[in-house]
Amino acid sequence: MYLTDYRENTLFDVITKIEPGLFQAVTGLSVEDFNLLVSLGVFNAGHMNQAVFAFRRYEDASLSYTGIESQKGLRHYGLYDTVVAVDNAPTPVG
Repeated sequence: MYLTDYRENTLFDVITKIEPGLFQAVTGLSVEDFNLLVSLGVFNAGHMNQAVFAFRRYEDASLSYTGIESQKGLRHYGLYDTVVAVDNAPTPVG
């Protein structure tokens, strides 16, 4: 889902509401399949939020090192099932 432009939305919303076609093209899973996996507890929201946050921070640091700003004016990070302000984003554990 790296390809999406909806960086301030939660990954859950991008998958289920905003770009379900992209999700199916990338994973081969339908939204219904994804919802079933969520209902079975396959995804730990806390771990998923930390992983998405860590990826976003690493991506931003890598791009800023080369002089590129990934998303101009980005005020919020959409994580897995929550959105945090860029300035107040939590430090990932681990």
